[in-house]
Amino acid sequence: MILQKLEYIILPPKTGDLATDVANLLRHNGREDTLTHVIDVARVNGELADRFGLVRDTCIAAGLLHDISAIIQPDDMMRYAIAGGFEICEAEHRFPFLLHQRFARMIASGYFEVEDRDILSAVACHTSLRASPTPCDMALFIADKLAWDQEGTPPYYDAVWSALDESLERASYVFMTFVMDNGMLLYPHKDWTLAYEYLKGKLES
Repeated sequence: MILQKLEYIILPPKTGDLATDVANLLRHNGREDTLTHVIDVARVNGELADRFGLVRDTCIAAGLLHDISAIIQPDDMMRYAIAGGFEICEAEHRFPFLLHQRFARMIASGYFEVEDRDILSAVACHTSLRASPTPCDMALFIADKLAWDQEGTPPYYDAVWSALDESLERASYVFMTFVMDNGMLLYPHKDWTLAYEYLKGKLES
């Protein structure tokens, strides 16, 4: 497990309460900013769970865990991925921080011992989404974007929020289209491309 291999990572004792343990791990490693963000995302994801009939506790847990890998430096993620024989797409090669969603899943499973497939799937694709995404995948994808980790209101907020009146699929598609049309996409992750084509085919057929 990568956390035990990095000497700068502090691993506080776990309590067995996920929210407390996530907070302790982030605080002990100087990521108060990430803690604020994941709490906000968990809140929004819980609201989306209620709205779309998903399991609230599952969505809240996914929100808390989705950026837990922020305690790892991107260069270390890349070194670990290469050494482990990961399939790394061009976007991840160019921007190693994009690996964080995959490492967050690894930490959720390996360190927090999460076994829920809905949680792990959503965490693993919360930045890029993926082909044939589940409702939990899309809920976290949207919650992460609505509760973004920058100042002010996201420029796509109203459009995405309005699209939720139709479906999680429509909201995901509206966000992705906005990002691409406004030059906000650094480089298309392979899973982003697959997700976009899937949603476009489903919504425009």
